Amino acid sequence: MNRVELKENAKKSLKGKWGEAILVLVVFGLISLAVSAIGLINNPNALSSSESLSQFLDSPNQFNFGWAQIISSLLSIAVACLLTLGSVSYFLKVSRNEKVSFSELFSKTNLCFLFFGVTIMVAVFTSLWTLLLIIPGIIATYKYSMVNFIMIDNPEIGVFEAIKRSKEMMNGHKLDYFILHLSFLGWALLSALTFGLLLFYVAPYMNVTCANFYNSIKDKKVTD
Repeated sequence: MNRVELKENAKKSLKGKWGEAILVLVVFGLISLAVSAIGLINNPNALSSSESLSQFLDSPNQFNFGWAQIISSLLSIAVACLLTLGSVSYFLKVSRNEKVSFSELFSKTNLCFLFFGVTIMVAVFTSLWTLLLIIPGIIATYKYSMVNFIMIDNPEIGVFEAIKRSKEMMNGHKLDYFILHLSFLGWALLSALTFGLLLFYVAPYMNVTCANFYNSIKDKKVTD
């Protein structure tokens, strides 16, 4: 697996699409930040240093606080369901040189329940592996790293089937993907030095490269 080729192909696929790709990530980030801000705004009864626990529990607005937190959490989940797969789908289409537009970001609402189920199960499995040691947890993260791509290509799939296919697809490729991510470490450091401005270039570049990785091992599996 040629990392240089994967990255070069990503830059070629992004030619003429950088602006839209950046817009997709910026809108995703802004909406996510807005949802987080709503959660903070709806937390008026958070404990302060001058307020005791008993005073807080006796507050007549405590239940309003609870409902606000629940609604904020549900809203965050809905946004994640709506936008995460949409952004992955966008960059997957870019990597395949398919016709795609900004509206792709909002195109995967039909996969919300599948995304939610897969995300919960992956989090559970990864946490269980992490309880053993850090390294098994990292390995598990890479083992399940293809689930979003798999869901987009197979919208009819079930939760456990998506996880199973990711495990099978990443068999023998986890180290490859880890090293591919490491190859962006220099870009990450440069982004920090530019106060994050370089991320406007790096983030689309990395997303399409990761999509290229998925395409390459997917095609290899089909060939095998």
